[in-house]
Amino acid sequence: MKLQTRYQILILAAIVLCVYYPALSAGTCSVDDPRIIAAYDAGAGKTLIGLFRPNGTYYYRPLVELSYYLDNLLWSMHPRFMHLENVLFHALNTMLLFLIGRQLAAAWSIKAPWFPLAGALLFAVHPINTEPVTWIAGRTDPLAAVFVFAALWCLLQCLSRDRLLFLCPALLLFVMGVLTKEIAVCFLPAALLLTACWPSPVRSRRTVLLVLAGVAACSVLLLLILAALSPTLSVSNLLSNQVGGPLAALQTVLSALGFYLKKLVLPLPLNFAIDAVSALYLVPAILLLLLLPFWLKKRSMAAVLVAAGVVFLLPALVVSLGHVAWTPFAERYLYLPSAFLCLGVASQASVMLERANWQQFLLPAAVAIAVVAGSLTMQRTFVWQNNLALFGDTVRKSPGFAAAHLELGVALLLKGELQQGRSEIETAERLNDRPSIRSLIKQNLMAVRLQGGDGQGAREYFFRNFASKEQAGPEFLQMLTKADEGLARQAANAAVRDGMYRDIIATYRLLYLKTRDPFNLYQSGKMAQTLGDRDAAMSYFRQAVREAPADTHYRAAAVKMLQRLEDGQ
Repeated sequence: MKLQTRYQILILAAIVLCVYYPALSAGTCSVDDPRIIAAYDAGAGKTLIGLFRPNGTYYYRPLVELSYYLDNLLWSMHPRFMHLENVLFHALNTMLLFLIGRQLAAAWSIKAPWFPLAGALLFAVHPINTEPVTWIAGRTDPLAAVFVFAALWCLLQCLSRDRLLFLCPALLLFVMGVLTKEIAVCFLPAALLLTACWPSPVRSRRTVLLVLAGVAACSVLLLLILAALSPTLSVSNLLSNQVGGPLAALQTVLSALGFYLKKLVLPLPLNFAIDAVSALYLVPAILLLLLLPFWLKKRSMAAVLVAAGVVFLLPALVVSLGHVAWTPFAERYLYLPSAFLCLGVASQASVMLERANWQQFLLPAAVAIAVVAGSLTMQRTFVWQNNLALFGDTVRKSPGFAAAHLELGVALLLKGELQQGRSEIETAERLNDRPSIRSLIKQNLMAVRLQGGDGQGAREYFFRNFASKEQAGPEFLQMLTKADEGLARQAANAAVRDGMYRDIIATYRLLYLKTRDPFNLYQSGKMAQTLGDRDAAMSYFRQAVREAPADTHYRAAAVKMLQRLEDGQ
């Protein structure tokens, strides 16, 4: 039985939608998603031109930023629609991979009719792809893959039809992929490898190789120039952040390679926070590096695809050297490599079954594997339904990872579980060795004391961490004012109470100096009014009225307060 191409494509799309349907109600992950939504909502001041202007941040990914900009424009950053986009990107990538498989099958004369469908099916339901598809912030990988796969399809058209015309859109799509995520630059070495190993005689092959090599050389030169000029370039930061000497770096990279190879074949256990890998993964990495060159000599499709997958793994290996991401190892980095591996496995299985004259068993075997993999993927999407489930699972699998304990603690606090939440955040404080989250942990520990009504405990915690108010950031000072206001209201002695109000005024004045937010002037005026200091209150209210934006709620309140004080009320 032969199923028409369009029906195979529709089946693949339907499978992706069915497996990832639970992701539509996953809400927002507390890691990065709230930051993205806040950065692109209507009040953030993002402009279309500004998206494409380098702003000195760590990454330059204007097309991803454009997608979030459109999310706000079209559906106000609603998580359900943003999840749907990720799922649709994955469905589109699955269909593109199917079309790529058809072109490769024709070039390598793979006679098994179900090879493209089998390879795309395995990619569609591979559990390793759950994270980039289900996580809003993980969109970078599926979106970059759209351009990489489209560029690859154009390149294959160029080679199979022997027409250089298709090389131009391939390079344009490659550039768009790089503007989405840096991993797309790996398209160039993968394309060079595929062109060099192309099995059919192509008159334009030398031209294609020269053009791709020229673009690759220009890309490397541009990267070196940017690394020399820009202190925020990702690659230069990664290399400068590595821990240990060259041998330690080599061990880390090879262990990461072996670990990722294992995850591509045996993805379980799935984990959002992989903070360390065993040195035993050096063994599969070294074996692959020793055997792959001999396998490539045969120029088989499977060898070329596996080698291309390894090429797309290289950025993930570099990331493992530094502490620049949520974790040094991540499942989302395997999105593009998994596509090449799935096609490679399907092609090798096709050749082996063809030799045994068992081609008819390819699709049933792929379907059986897909049923198991799809059920695991769907189960994982349910884990991503809420932060409590996700970070509970993460802490169980990575008990020594401080950031996971912090996120679980925050999720518990939001559920009203104060004691458990505080315990998790205190565990995070004890385990943490990352300066980037140290302040956030302390903020949450001070906040949990306030939430539990322990104003005195919050105040004591503040001064255990800061020798003076001037050393604290605005977030800590704001919590200190809340703690002190509660303590002042509870003070039985009038002199003590008045002293605390004066101290609160001093804190608000410091907050104003740090933030230049006139709201702190308005708050100072209220405290001075409570103290009965009419002149000071009027001074603060006048300054608040002068500096506050006209549409702020507290400006109108400050005007009324000022009028009452001027009228002697």
